[in-house]
Amino acid sequence: MRLDLVVLSKVYLLSFGLFHLNHVISLLGVNETILGAPSYIAVWWWHLILLLVYGAAPITAALTDNEKICLLVTGASVIWMFVGATGVFVMAMNLHYISVLLSPLASAFSLILAVENVASRISAEILSLKWSQF
Repeated sequence: MRLDLVVLSKVYLLSFGLFHLNHVISLLGVNETILGAPSYIAVWWWHLILLLVYGAAPITAALTDNEKICLLVTGASVIWMFVGATGVFVMAMNLHYISVLLSPLASAFSLILAVENVASRISAEILSLKWSQF
């Protein structure tokens, strides 16, 4: 098996999603142990959003060939970079800086997957149109 950019992108997005799943699960434990936790940590929908967008979406993008999910991961990673640059959630996040450093690569790799999926569909369509002329 040749290690090309698509395989590398899928492996990276899987590890990125698993990293964030582990991060969100550890935040659930922080909610129970810290009494003076910030208010946004105690809200259940905050954990659900983090779990779906940063945990499940990269894994789904790597396992399926859906460019919309890849673009969702790209947008979420770009938003996470801006949130990390402003330092909004620094107090409550353990691995905040590491996840901010991993986000640019995740956005680039998910964008590569989206472009590759669209390009493969378009090339198949162009080939079928060329053969239909004969």
